[in-house]
Amino acid sequence: MAARAASEKPYELAYEASVRAIEDQVKILDGIRGRAGTLLAAAAVVSSFFATQAFRSVAANAGRTTTLHLVSYTSGAIAAFAAVALLTLVTLLPRDFRFSLDAVRMLEIVKRRARDDPVGAIEAYELVARQHQWLYEMNQGQLRVLSWFLRAGTVCLVVEVVLWIVVLERNKL
Repeated sequence: MAARAASEKPYELAYEASVRAIEDQVKILDGIRGRAGTLLAAAAVVSSFFATQAFRSVAANAGRTTTLHLVSYTSGAIAAFAAVALLTLVTLLPRDFRFSLDAVRMLEIVKRRARDDPVGAIEAYELVARQHQWLYEMNQGQLRVLSWFLRAGTVCLVVEVVLWIVVLERNKL
């Protein structure tokens, strides 16, 4: 009996590793979405603060209503904000992630195999570990895309801040 338990150990370890990998993906998704929400809030604060200052400065200097030109630093800053908002909202939208196995489907597979030959612990560990690996690979591509959206949104926020600073500096002249 001890030899049988020892031979199951590698399969049990593979199963446990597959469970941890799926759990790590859940944490990664939560982290990406949390940072996306923070990024969107930061972009909104930056836009409201800098835009208020920029338009107040222009109005005070010119003594008239300001107009927004299609090609200007101001329109670039507004476009950068829109890009941040779009990228973060895409990141926050619900996706088709799968982090758990369908128990009914797993039981059907086990029953089908059990008709010919009973499923042992080793086969059960292997079967579940392989299913977790399939889920992991399916989710990984989507997580990679969301991560790139978040990076692009961060770059757009930096561009937005730089453009608003340029607008404020130019308005002082």
